[in-house]
Amino acid sequence: MKYTIPYGKTHVELDAPEKSVIFTGEMTNLPALSNLEYSIIDALDNPIGTPPFKTLASGKSNIVFLVEDNTRETPLAEMLPVIVNYLNKNGVKDESISFMTAPGTHRSMTDDELREKLGPRILQRFNVRQHNATVSSDIFDLGCIEVEGYSVPVHVNRYALEADLLVGLGNIVPHCNAGYSGGAKIVLPGISDFASTSAAHAAAVFCSDIPLGVINGNLCRHAIEEAAKIVGLDFILNVVMNCKGKPAGIFTGDFVKAHRTGSLVSEKSFQTIIPTTADIVVVSSYPADIDFWQAGKGLACAYYAVKTGGVIILAASCYEGLANNHDRYREYLNMTLQEISALVKSTSPGDLEADIVAASVAAENRRIRDKARIFVVSEGLTSKDVNDLGFKQFKSVQSALNEALTIIPSAKIGILPKGGISLPVIK
Repeated sequence: MKYTIPYGKTHVELDAPEKSVIFTGEMTNLPALSNLEYSIIDALDNPIGTPPFKTLASGKSNIVFLVEDNTRETPLAEMLPVIVNYLNKNGVKDESISFMTAPGTHRSMTDDELREKLGPRILQRFNVRQHNATVSSDIFDLGCIEVEGYSVPVHVNRYALEADLLVGLGNIVPHCNAGYSGGAKIVLPGISDFASTSAAHAAAVFCSDIPLGVINGNLCRHAIEEAAKIVGLDFILNVVMNCKGKPAGIFTGDFVKAHRTGSLVSEKSFQTIIPTTADIVVVSSYPADIDFWQAGKGLACAYYAVKTGGVIILAASCYEGLANNHDRYREYLNMTLQEISALVKSTSPGDLEADIVAASVAAENRRIRDKARIFVVSEGLTSKDVNDLGFKQFKSVQSALNEALTIIPSAKIGILPKGGISLPVIK
């Protein structure tokens, strides 16, 4: 039987024995919000754990919105005009409002990407800054927090600290380090330097397993929320999308309480119920496929759906290659999990040359490779990239599946079309 999965901006087909396919990655199709503008205004007036947004904004002269970059799916171009018009109607003038991108250690957005992400009118009306983790003069040191004996520095963009109302915008999807994206993650790593980002990622390495969809006991989530308390994140507006990419819920208010409520809806939206793990899992990293740094989310999803000793077939365009801003990532990919863990524990997160962020992401990759062999289909990854990742490259998903079936002839097969946002749950 033929099955279709996303690949970049297109789709690819594969032919698999129907009786062997035990799951195809369906997610709960939550109903889309019928009126996005009304839903946003209602959420701003009735937040979780804080006074109404108009009350918080009253009399403020420097309201700073932290916004995600183009690696995330929040429809900011649709949402921001509603939010600023809401403020205008409640007495806040444009000159009191500004925006700063929160890309963490990702590259800066191009002018075209900014225009597409935020909308041309926002760029024309307001001051928009881009956070750059490498510009040390922009970073202010707020000290450290302790997480299970590990010191996490809180170094953030000083412009955010000058705000008299700091607001985080984003979306909530399952995340392989923080459990779920959204909430305090807009601060750490969003507007942090490499040292803080490194420490937060290191905290995830200390978890017993990849904490996809896990909040309780998640050291990474704990670290980023403690950092947001110090920074003074006053309010969040997070959206949960449905599986078709339409807004299905708006959650506003306290960055912990609102995030927890939204995470429950996100779990319902993105969980993929599977009867058991499969011998072979075909996964598209969509919509996380700009580079392998993002596409690894698809592997983290497949990790929870594949049997030990099985095969994962990853389809990811990775049109920007392996990773930006992390030159030592290749080196760490060739290390064992034990070697990476020892390195992370013994290295200061402030050691920029060590790049503990890259080591932490490599540790996740190693966990997955230790469980299953990985076949990859990607025109954006070079043969060297694939070799350093420890994968085997194929020209098509079909040829990869054919070889996997020669290795495991009676394999049970699972398909995850949107691995970049899926949360496999065995029931």
